[in-house]
Order: sequence, then structure tokens, then C-alpha cells
Amino acid sequence: MKKKVLITGSNGFTGRHLSLFFSAKPSVELHHADHASPETPDSRFHACDVSKASSAVKLIARTKPHEIYHLVGSYTNDYDTDYVSNVITTKNILDAVRASGLKTRILLVGSSAEYGFPAHSNTAVAEHHPCNPVSVYGLMKLFQTALMRTYIRLYEMDIVVVRPFNLLGSGISERLFVGKMERDIARYKRGEIKKIITGDLSVERDYIDIKEAIKYYAAVMEKGERGEVYNVGSGRSVSLRKILLRMLRSAGLSFSVVKEKEHHTPGKIVVPKIFADMTKLKHVLKFP
Repeated sequence: MKKKVLITGSNGFTGRHLSLFFSAKPSVELHHADHASPETPDSRFHACDVSKASSAVKLIARTKPHEIYHLVGSYTNDYDTDYVSNVITTKNILDAVRASGLKTRILLVGSSAEYGFPAHSNTAVAEHHPCNPVSVYGLMKLFQTALMRTYIRLYEMDIVVVRPFNLLGSGISERLFVGKMERDIARYKRGEIKKIITGDLSVERDYIDIKEAIKYYAAVMEKGERGEVYNVGSGRSVSLRKILLRMLRSAGLSFSVVKEKEHHTPGKIVVPKIFADMTKLKHVLKFP
């Protein structure tokens, strides 16, 4: 019998890549769910707003998944918006699975934003690091992680969390640095803007390619321990300046087209440097 895998938020950046990953596996019966239908018709796509509890219940009843990759979420740093898309959708999926009586395994996607400031900027952040988020988005993801732990204690559900740092890949959301730079480089080349405006490029983050990240996600789903959180990153930091320089070179542009500015984002304090300790994931999953 094929393993039924459900991806919620399947039209998003990670969802599209995860769908491609599983489409090459004949042992998997893949189901997708999101607000709007994808561009390519798919008989196993389910138009569904899982911010509504009744919709989540119907989705689980229709698909009866063995595994769920819950990818629905937002990072607007607006409390009400991010609470619904990150916390309420998660609660609805967990409640729907619990009500169904299925023994579904669920993978939730957290964020390095849950950590806030690392204790030491030159030390990799491990999963046991205290979580003190400095953004609304980070707080919402911490709520999501708390839901996992509570539902395991109360209802003995089978849930794991991946905590990705920063993702790389073409087509990523324009709300994120790489996506915004990708958009602005294209706009500059079309003559729509005279300068590419950035924030502080000395900030350092841990970037991992989306194709590598989803392999970690699938490995955690397969081998991760129930109730555990696993960092997903490269284990090293790189400045936003270096990331942008690579993108500019690929586009045949020099750094002279960039104007760097300080700016403030409401609902967020910028952490100067953070990168992942990957020891736990590599040890548990026996990765090199």
C-alpha cells in the first residue's frame, strides 16, 4: 500500500519544492492542499482554507494521510495575520487529526526566529538554546512549537518540528531578503529603478538551499523522535552582503548599483548574527 502524504500550503515556495521531491517517489500517494488551485491541474489537489476548523476536518477526512507536512504560514510581523496563519492553522490540523482517530505523523515547520539573540554571536545555536524571540513572527512560531508539546502531553500525538534558518532558491517570497533582491535586480535590469535599496548588509545569517532543506525535512519525518525539534541549516553564517554580491555577479551587475541604508521593521529587532548547530540532526539521523 502506498504511503499517503499530505502537504498543506503546497502552492508556497517550500511546498512546490517538497511536491517535486515526492513526485519522484512511486511509493508515495501525494495530496496537496492550499487556498487556490495550482496552475497545473492535479486530481489530488484540495482547495482548502485550514484557518477554518471545519475545512481542516474535511481535508483530513478526505485524504486520511499517514504523514502531514504542515507548511501553511506567514511572516508579515503583523500579530493578527501571523497568529491565524501560523498558530490557528496548526491547531486546526492537530485537532482534525485527533478527531479522526488516525495515527498520522505530523511535521511542523518552526523558525530560527524563535531563538532571538544567541548567547554568543560566534557560537552556533543549538536546539536547547533559550527561545526569546525578537519578532512577532518568531513569537508565533514559538506558539506553534508549544502547541506541539502540549498536544503530545495531552493527546499522545505523533509530531516533530524542524526549525529552519534561512532558505535559498529562486522564486522565494519577496518578503524575504533573497526574494526581494531577486525582484529588485530584475527591476533594475529592466530600467524600472535606478538603485537597489537594501538594509544593513553586515547582518549574518545561516543559508541553506531549499533542495537540501527538504531532504532534511523528509529525514526528520522518517527518523526524528516524537516531540523533538531539529535545526535545519548549513552550520555556518554568511553576510547578506556576500549573498547579494553572488546574486549581482550572476546577473552581470556590480555592487555600485546598490544603496545600503539603515531601516527599521515594525515588530522586529534585527539580530546581527546567528547560525545553526547541526549536531543533533546529524547525530540522530546519522548524516555526515
